[in-house]
Amino acid sequence: MLASNRRTLRVALAALPCGLLPACGAEPGAERTDASGGVSLTAGPADTGASTDPAADSGATESPSTLDGGSSMGGDDGLKFDIGEGGFCQSKGAGLFCDGQTSVQCDGAGGTIDQTVCTPETCVEGEGCVVCLPGQYSCKGPRVMSCNTEGVPYWEELQVCNPAAGEYCDVTVPGCSPLAPIGNVEPTGEYYLYSTFSPLADGFDTVSDVDSYGNRVWFVAWAGGQLTVAGYDVAILDSDGDGVLEPHQHPDSPDDTGPIEQRVFTFIQSFPISNDGAIPHQMELHATATTLAWAGPNQITQYDLATGTTSQIAPKSAWIGTQVYGYLAFLGYDDINDVWYSGNESARRVFQYDAETMTWGYAFEFPVLAGDHMDGMDVVTDPSTGIPYVYVSDMTSNFIGQYRHDPELGWVQQNMFSYAEASGVPVEGFGFGALSHFWVGGWNQNSFYEIGGGDLTEFLDPAG
Repeated sequence: MLASNRRTLRVALAALPCGLLPACGAEPGAERTDASGGVSLTAGPADTGASTDPAADSGATESPSTLDGGSSMGGDDGLKFDIGEGGFCQSKGAGLFCDGQTSVQCDGAGGTIDQTVCTPETCVEGEGCVVCLPGQYSCKGPRVMSCNTEGVPYWEELQVCNPAAGEYCDVTVPGCSPLAPIGNVEPTGEYYLYSTFSPLADGFDTVSDVDSYGNRVWFVAWAGGQLTVAGYDVAILDSDGDGVLEPHQHPDSPDDTGPIEQRVFTFIQSFPISNDGAIPHQMELHATATTLAWAGPNQITQYDLATGTTSQIAPKSAWIGTQVYGYLAFLGYDDINDVWYSGNESARRVFQYDAETMTWGYAFEFPVLAGDHMDGMDVVTDPSTGIPYVYVSDMTSNFIGQYRHDPELGWVQQNMFSYAEASGVPVEGFGFGALSHFWVGGWNQNSFYEIGGGDLTEFLDPAG
């Protein structure tokens, strides 16, 4: 978990007479060039249907006294005393200390020399960031890893699982276990449909896999019979006139009740690609500020937006080619642990990649989400906790499953989110991004649409 930036003020007041301290005896407390001529298209609200555990800060007890620049506290009797800058290192000696998952080097005089976020490593008092701890186990693709602490700790291969036989790396054994669905389809939260947009007028049809970065929505489609990737920017308008832009506002949301704010979509660019004969619905996207990556029949490919060059990220393992759908279709990236995830329509099974051995293994399997087959997956890190979650869906389902990997419990289902819609629009790949929502390919609907808000907001946009 990423460390927070909160710091606790520690003040040594034990030597002062109790009468000088007002709280003595109290308990501790409390944003382009438009290639098509700048066409701006507007999509109004779509038809919709209704359906933390942050650590508490510790601190000095508040008092009526005034803190002057963090350097002194004065009373009517003129008594002043130095309490320093109030930083993390204020009351610590020289050495390495842990502020959550951040290693902080203190100089012994209340100052900070350096600090390093250890994730995905672990912070240990006196040692700083270490790769792993005694008794820890991990998974890298199909490999079961154990922590070797003889000398400098490192991850050591314990066993290699056989995904062709349905095995996956299971840290609870530790070892290899047969895949079985994790969790159920009992809803624990609700989300909503916000907008639907069709780029058909611009020559794109059969809109499929989608991803987003910033305010840009990227999607794969056919354009004049050519496999094409295109991007539109989305903006939100203050259509309810209250002076506030409210992306999560929805008439069915108990926490953000109100009309859906209008969305405006502006075409930015498109370019033809080739992907080893893939068709749009076989290649989910992953977008960054400078690149696009897509899954496909033989590998995950990365495209440089500035140069138009492509490179291989991860080849397909042989065992994947033996499946009913023998390709990589879905795509997500864990930016905390530097791990790619994928899958295809053969079963509701998520793959994980090991860059060291360039092999894929199974991560987990999820239950039937009332749909025809698995279709849609992304990985999103919770901005408030630093926990990466894998989100999955079925093609004709109104469910999004949320999964995380626990170092002791293995893969667990965190939540099962649902929404009510009557149109039956399929899920043909989805990705998280603009407006802190998921964007979904509508496939034979020649459109993409926007879902999110509700109970998903806690994990995707806590400040929203």
